[in-house]
Amino acid sequence: MRSLVFFTLLVGLSLVHPQIVMSQLLTGDQLPGLKIEKETTYDGTSLYGYIDGGSTLYFEYGFDRLTVQEMVFLNEKLTIEYYRMKTCKAAFGIYSINTFQCASSDQQGMINCENQYQNQLFAGHHYLSVVNTTGTQKARNASSLLIKRLKEIIPLEEGLLLPEQISTHSGQLTGTVKFINGELGLQNGLPDWSNYFEGMNSFELWMRQIPSEGKDFKKVVIAFSNPAALETFVHNASLVPTDTGWKSAEDKTERWIVAKVGEQMVVVDIR
Repeated sequence: MRSLVFFTLLVGLSLVHPQIVMSQLLTGDQLPGLKIEKETTYDGTSLYGYIDGGSTLYFEYGFDRLTVQEMVFLNEKLTIEYYRMKTCKAAFGIYSINTFQCASSDQQGMINCENQYQNQLFAGHHYLSVVNTTGTQKARNASSLLIKRLKEIIPLEEGLLLPEQISTHSGQLTGTVKFINGELGLQNGLPDWSNYFEGMNSFELWMRQIPSEGKDFKKVVIAFSNPAALETFVHNASLVPTDTGWKSAEDKTERWIVAKVGEQMVVVDIR
């Protein structure tokens, strides 16, 4: 009798919470005319064999695995790279420093960047890149269809949580928001700031460009690993004290207002 009750309970739970398992990769039956010719997965240090020195950046953010699919779709040769990162934040960070000068971006509810030969997408824990070999309009259309389908099948997981100091500002994310994690992220995404973080191996930085009165200003949120690192940043950036934090010296081109938030975080307004 107890076994019957337990079995019934399990059935009831499965009805209330159905387990729907979806592939996070494109398969040949998901789009008419799609043929997967080759699929390779790189896990752990095997990533070095695919992108050589550039792999260190992905490990700094939190790399999980990479799957590469070579395919033919609508008679066009395309390659999809699925970089799965350990967190949603890490995936967006890699996306944010790999996207620039987009011909179009953040279309139809996506966070994406389209150029002639490449279409990039951020979704869940994934940074995805679709590359075509010809750059023709037909190839770009094929890439766009793949990106739309990928947006449908990649799970959102926990979603992207922006710091509250920049989340209140509306507008697209591509090209306006960057997430920098560590020294290599800084060198690739915000190289002009490298001197401010000299000697630091662990920090997180969010930067958002915000249009205001016909101009763009920036808001930056930086979390340091300890209070000493914050003090080093203040010294390296040549900031001078104020009642609420610091500001840039009068001879600087940019006007910085820096507010301290807790023991090891600052919010920087740059105009």
